[in-house]
Amino acid sequence: MARRESTWSRLQMSLFDVVGTPLPVVLPGPLVPRAEAPAAPCEASRTRLLVDAVQRRLPGARVQLTDNKTVLLSQSERDGVRVVRIHQMFLDAPSSVREAMATFLSRGDRKSGRVVDAFIEERGHLLTGAGRALKDGAHRGAVHDLLPMFLRINQRYFGAAINAEIGWGQGKALRRRRTSITFGSWDQRSRRIVIHPVLDQPAVPALCVERVVHHEMLHAEHGERRDAQGRRVVHGPAFRADEARFGGASQADAWFDAHLDALLRWRPGTALRL
Repeated sequence: MARRESTWSRLQMSLFDVVGTPLPVVLPGPLVPRAEAPAAPCEASRTRLLVDAVQRRLPGARVQLTDNKTVLLSQSERDGVRVVRIHQMFLDAPSSVREAMATFLSRGDRKSGRVVDAFIEERGHLLTGAGRALKDGAHRGAVHDLLPMFLRINQRYFGAAINAEIGWGQGKALRRRRTSITFGSWDQRSRRIVIHPVLDQPAVPALCVERVVHHEMLHAEHGERRDAQGRRVVHGPAFRADEARFGGASQADAWFDAHLDALLRWRPGTALRL
């Protein structure tokens, strides 16, 4: 679940009167059976945007998305065709990062490389422990325990059908100020949900953590789909319809909107200051 500073409104609404004192949350009644999501235009293809950025710099290149956690960008020649392999995290990259990545691949530009490095650095917690089992107790944070949240959400919204492991990512000191942040990720291969440690703070309401966990569990349920043109769609109409069913969604989203700047400023080992 990624959020970008430029796309978030500045709603001055919070779940708190003061930090640590939650306002009452009214839970919805029993859920009704799911209905087929209404027809809606597909979201702009992030895959297409990524491919276009590369091919503007490298005409004729073939782009492959990967979930390789050790080699995030690579390229090679195969039968006279340049093949570029890009980690799927770049699907969430803003246009400035896509262009920098393409420039770096085409001519090894150092300035562009620093932009790419910063983007990867911001998401390093999502790659921690890739290919290895989570440590015992990885779901228990200093404040929030993810496992009870996962079990409640799984029972209420998914009929206990989601089989996955969940844990907190590891904080990593950043050399630059964040301009975007990814609160959670779903890895299909390992069936693992990783949540950003910035949310394991006394100032962050449990409802907001649960909102992110629910979003990542929807990725586990919906998987990756293709539209009529064969383009990759991750957050399609059915996904968005199910996401909107989360109880307290508007309250959680308003809290994130109100405190995004503080979340971007947070550094590992420090308290979140709202």
